[in-house]
Amino acid sequence: MLYQNIELSRQRAVEMRTEGGRNRLEARLHKEARQAKGSLLEEISPPPKGLFARSAAFAAALLR
Repeated sequence: MLYQNIELSRQRAVEMRTEGGRNRLEARLHKEARQAKGSLLEEISPPPKGLFARSAAFAAALLR
């Protein structure tokens, strides 16, 4: 009886370590996905208003 309890305890400890590792991996992947989204949004963000206004003025001057 005692042997069975020890064996069950060992199995449970292995399962808990495996589950903890899986949770850490999922958390890391989720964090990286959020950071990748943020960096992508920064790359797509519109240019500063001053730059846009100067570009528009330059284009309008070319078309005159």
